[in-house]
Amino acid sequence: MEVQSTVQSCRVGIVDDHELLLDGLTMYMRSNAPDLDVVISVTGWFEMIRHSAFPPDVVVMDLQLQEPISIETRVRTCLAAGALVVVVSALDTDEIRESSLAAGASAFVSKSSPADSVVDAVRTAWSQKQSTVAFVDTALETLRLYADGLTPVDIGLQLGIPFEAVKSNLSRIRDHYAATGRPTRSKQDLIRRAAEDGLVS
Repeated sequence: MEVQSTVQSCRVGIVDDHELLLDGLTMYMRSNAPDLDVVISVTGWFEMIRHSAFPPDVVVMDLQLQEPISIETRVRTCLAAGALVVVVSALDTDEIRESSLAAGASAFVSKSSPADSVVDAVRTAWSQKQSTVAFVDTALETLRLYADGLTPVDIGLQLGIPFEAVKSNLSRIRDHYAATGRPTRSKQDLIRRAAEDGLVS
């Protein structure tokens, strides 16, 4: 299945308490990245999360803000709301990078980098998210058709994906259940687990 990440624009929120940098990055994205729609541009964390457009698809977040809220808490709040995070910072050490990424940020970009580096990081994060959504959608549809009695060959023909992709989707679903202590040794086991989770009727 082709991923339509190049068709859908990415809604971006930017939070940086240096207004000059905030305005510069906001204007740069609006002028040079038509696929990125800046819907929030604010100087404070609380302004970000209280904004009517929150959550955007991706938040570009300054590491150091005036509010005493840790970067880990801010990143996890965004993730919980459904927004990916790109952290930008004037401080650039291995420890800071690792802590930002460990908290769940998709990327870390030094403020000494050109604006294109932030744009590229946002695009990469958005593309990966779209790819994941596309995979999940295809895997669930594969599971539903499999539960309806279609063979992997028939499923591939109906979804327009290779036979091997169908087998891979089913294998990943089985691996997921096995990893969570709910193995599916047969087709009946797989359908039963999926029904328990409300994925099939």
